[in-house]
Amino acid sequence: MNWITEAINNLIINGENELFSRIELIEKDLKIDSTETSAHFYFIKLDANGNPRKKDLLQFIATKIVDYSIPKKQQQDASEYLIKYRSSLKVLELEQKAKKLFTELDKTGELGEILLYILTEDILKLPKIISKMTLKTSGKLHYQGADGIHFKYNESDDSLDLYWGESKMEKTITSALSNCFGSITPFLTDPNSYDSTQNRDLQLITANISDNINNKKLEDFLVNFFDLNSDYSNKLNFKGVCFIGFDVKNYPKKPKEKNLTNF
Repeated sequence: MNWITEAINNLIINGENELFSRIELIEKDLKIDSTETSAHFYFIKLDANGNPRKKDLLQFIATKIVDYSIPKKQQQDASEYLIKYRSSLKVLELEQKAKKLFTELDKTGELGEILLYILTEDILKLPKIISKMTLKTSGKLHYQGADGIHFKYNESDDSLDLYWGESKMEKTITSALSNCFGSITPFLTDPNSYDSTQNRDLQLITANISDNINNKKLEDFLVNFFDLNSDYSNKLNFKGVCFIGFDVKNYPKKPKEKNLTNF
């Protein structure tokens, strides 16, 4: 493992698999014929009384809002303040700031976006490269662009994979897949240029990379991939990561109706 891979791995927030006490694996790394796509399927677990752990999952998601919304540098500063002064003041300030960043609109896709972030980091081990929530100018607006951007460095050919994220939560898997793929396609297929679909987000990554990476040596290396005047830009691979949430009818409607096995 070289220093680049090690530095990127240090950006991943590794917990103790708390997510997997709340969701159950059905299938992972399922290859889709005639594509380079792998699919992963999960459902919300049932507790010992046969109740879906939906409320508990939502509460767990709420504990991730600082990790999701706030850039690394601000988190590091708050952590250092806690250690130095034994005060959680700065940590609690970040939590308040994070809550204010979420939309006040009745209909929002931000639950799907934060789930996309959690699953991408916990399962695929791909860190985010930008905290887009801090770029919003109002809680009454949605951020324009990809729902998330994650990345991976390839030691074998010194290239960088940039994963454009898209999330959809709808009643049916068919509509969610269709709308998700429709939204993410331009980010994967538009040739990289100054007026491409991806360019605005790439500019934002470069402009905010110090706050989000918080490692000067790694920052200086990564920005080469986003500079069209650098030959490294020819080693920037566009990929996609999608979260699809949809309704199913066979969740139990009352306690003891089903257990995990027959569900």
